[in-house]
Amino acid sequence: MGIVRILWLLGAALLLAACPKPDEIDRPLPPLDREGEKKQSDLPPAIPAKLEVERVAPDADHKPSARSPIVDIMSSEIKRSMDVLSQQPIPVYYLSYQVYDNRRVVIETDGGALLTFTDDTERFLDTEVRVGSAKLDNRHQLSNEQEDAINAPMPRKSIMPFGTDELSIRHHLWLDTDRRYREAALALRRVLVDKSVTAQEDSPPDFAIARAEEYIESPASLDFDEDMWIKRARDCSKRAFRGVATRATCRLDFELRTVYFVNSEGTVLQMVRPSALMSVSVGVKADDGMPLGRVEQRFARTPAGLPDDAELDRIIARVTSDLNALHRAPVVDPYVGPAILEGRAAGVFFHEVFGHRIEGHRQKQRTSGQTFASKVGEEIMPQWLTVYDDPTLLTANGAPLNGFYRFDDEGVRAQRAILVERGVLKGFIMGRNPIAGFSRSNGHGRKEPGRNAVSRQGNLVVSVSRSVQGDELERALIAEVKRQGKPFGMVFSDISGGFTNTSRFLPQAFKVNPVMAYRVYPDGRRELVRGVDIVGTPLTALGSIMLASREVETFNGMCGAESGWVPVSASAPSLLLKSLEVERGFKGVDRPPVLPPPSIEREPNSAQNHDRRGN
Repeated sequence: MGIVRILWLLGAALLLAACPKPDEIDRPLPPLDREGEKKQSDLPPAIPAKLEVERVAPDADHKPSARSPIVDIMSSEIKRSMDVLSQQPIPVYYLSYQVYDNRRVVIETDGGALLTFTDDTERFLDTEVRVGSAKLDNRHQLSNEQEDAINAPMPRKSIMPFGTDELSIRHHLWLDTDRRYREAALALRRVLVDKSVTAQEDSPPDFAIARAEEYIESPASLDFDEDMWIKRARDCSKRAFRGVATRATCRLDFELRTVYFVNSEGTVLQMVRPSALMSVSVGVKADDGMPLGRVEQRFARTPAGLPDDAELDRIIARVTSDLNALHRAPVVDPYVGPAILEGRAAGVFFHEVFGHRIEGHRQKQRTSGQTFASKVGEEIMPQWLTVYDDPTLLTANGAPLNGFYRFDDEGVRAQRAILVERGVLKGFIMGRNPIAGFSRSNGHGRKEPGRNAVSRQGNLVVSVSRSVQGDELERALIAEVKRQGKPFGMVFSDISGGFTNTSRFLPQAFKVNPVMAYRVYPDGRRELVRGVDIVGTPLTALGSIMLASREVETFNGMCGAESGWVPVSASAPSLLLKSLEVERGFKGVDRPPVLPPPSIEREPNSAQNHDRRGN
């Protein structure tokens, strides 16, 4: 699947503080042999952007006494299955069970009224069966894209009974194992036929070995005051229904997921993931038909960690005043020139432009563009820039990171993956699908329930050893605008999402969708514009990075790709790029409503009020 997409939970901007290792600061940098022959004296000050993080060892809080009977039942059934299936003419060499206990609560309000209240609990099972051998198995890539689609496994999620009744659970495991074994055996036959009739080069194995792990996390409960949170959500959406907004919604998502994972290698995991999300969204349709929206979201581990009333007031004021300003703003014209991606936009930029192209399985797929597959050891970014992905980061500056996890969905402990060190490409985000030169997983095999795991990002971090203050970054933008003779530069401060193409059958391009975008003129004046999309190609965009800010911002979001939607985060400083291209975004054709809205009492907005048609 060539296109990947990310939707961001637009968390608070985090000014982060901590220093990298001393050698990142003190080691002298060689001159950069680039345009303009930049020497040491031309580089930004040797002051790192600051990031203060809390890291958790994957096996911290291991409580063997909290072990559920479910994992023992799963372990017993795996042994019984392997004793038989490993002796079949098409032998099973690997088997895993993953059981999810999931409770999710959704409260959604609009204009002060309750729209949705759901409280759902479900249990389901993923069974993975690999037949053949680790060198060549049923997940081996076929020779052409059409056959790859045929070979793609069907969704594997199956309903499981609640409780701990051994016979009932084992019965469902037995049925699902038999079904998945038959599918795997059929897939391997296709692989063998494909290899016998096509010319294929030797490739790395299809599966990497991993050591057995055991981690048992104590059970948790999802506790909240239902009446209080419904009242807060209704009050929130009522107060957000002001200014030009024709839509004002507040939504709460509370979730508790307990995952039991057992495989034939001896790994036994019991993990708990609580999460809470608050979203405030306002919108209106412009007179020219363009839909305008502004959303702010906050992520926490539990409902108690969500914003208090004072912070919620600030969120409401921000989204409503921004929407008023967007309603007055002119539509952007296509532009190429210097631009600043502020922390949020910079995080999405790196996630889309770099992060997806550094996921290990894409270096192996024949249909992938493999942008960085042959560039290990080469300088691909400025020497003062380092990029890594570390799922063991629990917080950044005290705020929880959505990409935190202890063990991935293939039973491998989460590890820090160094991707770029001082501008040089060092490695890839790896699951258990080996590639040339990288035979082991670094704990990044991830998936949505019912999908097959592939290498995916967790907590992506952009670290810089040289930086300037934010106001200096904008002065540098203006200087670059004047040097290039451009009428203005651009600053992007907030985004709604983005996507990228990684297939070699389509252009290796990306698109990021900013919400708050500004023209910055040579005299320092800012002008908000709307209808902006950032577009480009990865190598050109990464080669255009000139300067970074000392301030760092962190995002939490959900990213969608071939293994489904997974939680992620990205931390990055603001970046000045020498050249960035923008184009006009989607504009609808529907005009605003002909009739005025019903007469209601609306709260005043801190910004100037306008009627719905902007007159």
